Amino acid sequence: MTALALLLFAVVPFSAWWYARAHAPQAIWLATGATFGMVVSPLSLGLYSTFFLSPLGLPTGMLGLVSSLFHGPPGFHLARWLGLLPSQDVVSGVGNIYVEVLNGLFWATVYGSLGFEIDRVRVARSRKVA
Repeated sequence: MTALALLLFAVVPFSAWWYARAHAPQAIWLATGATFGMVVSPLSLGLYSTFFLSPLGLPTGMLGLVSSLFHGPPGFHLARWLGLLPSQDVVSGVGNIYVEVLNGLFWATVYGSLGFEIDRVRVARSRKVA
C-alpha cells in the first residue's frame, strides 16, 4: 500500500506541466522541474518497492534503486550537516521526514534551475523566429 502511495507522487509533476501549459506557457519546464524535484526522492523509493511485488517489477525496481542511490544522499548529508540527525545513528522516525524534506528542497532547486534554463532558451528561440 505504501508503494502505491509513493508512486502517486508521479501525478504532481504531470499536474504542474498541464497547469503551466494552460496558464504560464513561458514557464512550463520551470514548474515541471521544480515539482519533479520535490517528489523525486519518495517517487524513487516507490519505484524501488515495486521490485519486491513480482518478477514484473524488476525493471522498475532497478530504476528506482539507481534513482534512490542518486537522489537520496543530498538530503541525508544536509540533515547531518544541519544537526537534525544524530551522528552514528540509523535514520528512523522523524529523521526520515527531515531527509525527504531536505531532498525535496535540494532537488526542486536543481531541477527547477534546469527547467528555468530550458524555458529561457526556448523563449529566446521563439522570439528569434517571430
